[in-house]
Formats: sequence, C-alpha cells, structure tokens
Amino acid sequence: MGRLQRTSVIAEENGALAAVNGSFYNRRSPYVPVGLLVIDGKILTKSLIQRTAIGITASNEVVFGQPKFTGHIVNKANGEIIPVWGINRPRKESEAIIYTPEYGTTTKTNKNGVELIIEDDMVVGISEGNSPIPENGYVLSFHGWTKNFANELPPGAILEATYTLSDGWDKYSHVITGGPRLLKNGRIVVRESLREEGFGSDVYGRNARTAVGLSADNELIMVVIEGRQFRSRRTPRRGATYTELAQLMKDLGAVDALGFDGGGSSSMYICGRGAVSSPSEGSEQGVSNALIIKQRTVR
Repeated sequence: MGRLQRTSVIAEENGALAAVNGSFYNRRSPYVPVGLLVIDGKILTKSLIQRTAIGITASNEVVFGQPKFTGHIVNKANGEIIPVWGINRPRKESEAIIYTPEYGTTTKTNKNGVELIIEDDMVVGISEGNSPIPENGYVLSFHGWTKNFANELPPGAILEATYTLSDGWDKYSHVITGGPRLLKNGRIVVRESLREEGFGSDVYGRNARTAVGLSADNELIMVVIEGRQFRSRRTPRRGATYTELAQLMKDLGAVDALGFDGGGSSSMYICGRGAVSSPSEGSEQGVSNALIIKQRTVR
C-alpha cells in the first residue's frame, strides 16, 4: 500500500503472462487505491467511494458489480459494537479506520485523533496519531465523536475485528475496483454508471483508456487504448470516450465490462515483449495495482 510501480514491473515480479493497470488511486501520498481491493482473500483497503469492481475466484469464476463492505469491532468485555468506516485509507472527520501492516509501518495520521495499538486482539498502547502498526496486529484510529469509543478500551482490553463482503462477494479471492461500468448483460450502461459512481464531467472526453470485460463464453478481454500522444502524423493516438470504449468492448464480444484507471496509468504488458502500449505521458507511469494473468500451477 502507498507504493507506486509500473505495470510491467508488477507483472515481471509476479511472473505474469500478461497484465493491465488496475484501480484508480489517490494522487497524493499515501497513494491508496479507490474503492475495494482484495488480494488472496484478504481485504486490503476499502474507501467510501462505491464503484463497480471485478471479482475473481480461485477457480477463475468472474463477476462484475458493486460489493458491499460491512465491518465492526467488538469489545469482548461488554459486547459493544464499534462500526468501522474503512480499511487502510486516510482517516476523515468522525471516522473509525483500521490500519493493517499492509498499509506501512505507521498510520500517517495527524494528532487530532485517538489510536489504539492492538496486538493479538489486545490493546497494548494508545496514541494521538501516526502510530506504529504492529506486524501481529493493527491500529484502530478514531476521530471526532468516535473517540468516545476509546474511553471503554484501555490497555489490556480484548477486541474482535470482523469485516466481510456481503451478497456472495466473500467467495471472490481477488476484487479490484474500477469504474465506470461499461456493459451489463450486453447493454451499454456508461451514462448511468458515470452518474451513479460519482465521476465528474472532466472524464467525459477522449483519453487513454483501460478496460476489462467478460464474453458470453467466459473469455476475459483486457484492452488498452492509447491516447493523448501522436507518434507521427499518420498514426494519431486520440484515445476514446467511455461510450466509445464500451462499444469497442461490445464489438469484441464482451457482455460485461468496466473501466480501470486511464490516462497516464493506461498500460499493457505481455510476457516476452514487455510493455506493449505507448504511454500517453511518454514513459510508463507508476500505478497502485494491476490485473495480471498467470499460468495455473498444476498440482
């Protein structure tokens, strides 16, 4: 978390056959992904923004939709339930946020909160902000009125953290949030998705784009459209609007599809050829995460 790396490097470090860039991410440090990110069954981050995600099971079953996150902490002494607003993202006013070791060595928060340092489900320390995150635990960070919960949680208190995905999403080992949704059951749904998922008008024009879709016979389709760069007068790279991207995905046989981060982030890697797309910024940019294809290991 909080580390940007080029798609090609992520792919090579993980032995990928192919890859495209993934989530949108916060453009300021700590560069956390937008939405929900799950890797190997572990929820690594959850932000307030609700957008379309792709989920993949260990057996390569794929789904598109908007997973719902529910999380809370239980004070084992009295049964009090403490709601959790998010995981591994900057804390906002009057929120309770969990920070796990994947986020880094500290919470990077300001001094306006109360933070409980928890090891092996027990409170072992209290601070105001930028607390160290233990390798065998997490930090529960409070701000505003939520700091009242900390009054009942002195050192030695035993807690139980529970956060899950509902509506069947808990069976998906990997979940990457993108947006907007481009296709749903073969129908182009860009206009309503842009509105419902909170995209501003600044994304309506042509740009470099990345998308992933699924065909009716369960083939995964990964696409990068180059944009904002002209290699020569004969081969302009104008990019595409989201509506044009949706139509392309439909033409390629997708029945469900979503967009990933675009612009300077758009990038594709193929094993043996390296980065195969021409970056809009002139060189491949660092991204928060990537969707990679690997050879299945037969056991």
